[in-house]
Amino acid sequence: MSLIESVEYPGRGLAIGRDVDGVPFFTYWLTGRSPASQARELVVHDREIVVRDTSGGPVDDLRHYTAATRGDDWVIVGNGTQVGELTAAREQLPDLQLALRHLTYEPDPPIRTPRITASATVTGTDLTEVVIGSARAYDGAPELTEHPSLYVARIPPGTALTTTTYAGTASDIITNGRPATVAVPDAWSTISDALWSILTPSLRVAIVTVRLDQTTFADVRTNSR
Repeated sequence: MSLIESVEYPGRGLAIGRDVDGVPFFTYWLTGRSPASQARELVVHDREIVVRDTSGGPVDDLRHYTAATRGDDWVIVGNGTQVGELTAAREQLPDLQLALRHLTYEPDPPIRTPRITASATVTGTDLTEVVIGSARAYDGAPELTEHPSLYVARIPPGTALTTTTYAGTASDIITNGRPATVAVPDAWSTISDALWSILTPSLRVAIVTVRLDQTTFADVRTNSR
């Protein structure tokens, strides 16, 4: 299984893990159907990555948000305002699997986009206490929210946890949000280019891959439309 399955429209997605050489990293990508969704960019700061509007239009919390935050020994990444909320609540509720239960899917009916999130403790090249999960509409009863998640005590080299918001086409959206474990056979620095080449050109917006064995987002690889 690859970081992105062979689907036309994966929506937003993330992966967190260690490359074939053991370097810890995360990847976050955006795709979009509408002009408003495509008019976005990923802005990398020292300890924060922001999804920003490029059209000059109004800010929309479903499209414009903090996508990643970093502390000395931790990282949180996700597809919405929950990243800021979980960062603020981290000291009070450090277990992401428990924190995710307070979330629901995005208020965008009839799609009901899952909120996808990952977190980890980073110590040198070690990636521990890794959690990836989502808040998604329950199949068959969309008024309910389910919270599938994966936890790994320590990520081995050549492995990542990943999920996407969607798993269908641009005209037939299928919500996803189910996390999976995948192999990472290459170096972290090649991941952005490789994933960018897989994404449907008319839908891709931006992607960033961040090396995590530093205390800031200083070493990144990006692609954008």
